[in-house]
Amino acid sequence: MAKIIDELPDQKVGNKELITLLFNLTGSHYTFENAPSMQWGKNGKIKEASDVNPKGFFRIVPEGNDGGFYEWYRSNRKDYQFFKSRSKAVLHFIFYWTKWRNTSEAK
Repeated sequence: MAKIIDELPDQKVGNKELITLLFNLTGSHYTFENAPSMQWGKNGKIKEASDVNPKGFFRIVPEGNDGGFYEWYRSNRKDYQFFKSRSKAVLHFIFYWTKWRNTSEAK
C-alpha cells in the first residue's frame, strides 16, 4: 500500500481533500506545516528540499485540541514527522492515529 501511495501524484489529491479526510476520520482539524529541510531519525542525514523535493517536507499539526493524539504522536515519533509529500504524511498520520485510538491513552 505504501508503494501505491508513493505513486499517487500530490496534485491529484489537494490539501482540501486531505484535510477533509483527516477531519472525517479523527473529528479534529489539522493543517500542514512545510519545512525546507528535514532529518529522519535522531542521527539521520539532514536532507534539503532541493536535494529531494523542491516543495520541501511536510508534517501534520492540529489546529487546537485534538484529544491528546498529537502529543502522543509527537512524543512517539519525535524525529520522524516530516515527509516528502502531503499524501505520505497523511498515510503515516492515519496509521499512528489508528494505533493511538486503540490504546488506553485515547480512551
